[in-house]
Amino acid sequence: MKLEWRDVVLREGSPAISTSLTLAETEELRRLATGKDVLEIGSAYGYSAIVMALAGARVTAVDPHQQLGSLGPMTANVLAYAVASQVDIRAGEAQRILPHLQAEFDLVFIDGDHAAAAVARDVTMSRDLLRHTGTLVCHDYDEDTCPGVREALDAWKVPPRLVDTMAIYGPGEW
Repeated sequence: MKLEWRDVVLREGSPAISTSLTLAETEELRRLATGKDVLEIGSAYGYSAIVMALAGARVTAVDPHQQLGSLGPMTANVLAYAVASQVDIRAGEAQRILPHLQAEFDLVFIDGDHAAAAVARDVTMSRDLLRHTGTLVCHDYDEDTCPGVREALDAWKVPPRLVDTMAIYGPGEW
């Protein structure tokens, strides 16, 4: 599957946000995040963080924002959608930020660096922050341009539940 980036408006009168999440992935992420404490690794322009915040989640969004120059646009989008009190933007690399987080999360959503070693590192580091009843979700499994995601996740030998390219692991599966 090849995911295309497109601009999506989440609420009439608000700005469009670039994303590669499909509609089915967006709906599943919204459902999983409703009312939860969420750690997001890889935020880009803030689409997924805003989707989850609009569902009542409290999101800690970690992204270096260097590759896309997305920190300014994400901050503007979070403000435009009036979810700044629910989205804690942490600009920096996950391996530097995660060890300093003093929280446990109900949901971890990983959509950062897609190289196999980076995915494995992000999963390993974030699992320590995930409540035992939590859910781990990785985006871009079987996405044509991101073979490292599948490579890293298949090393677990635990098949995920899939929604398009979102690999979902429930409690006890991660």
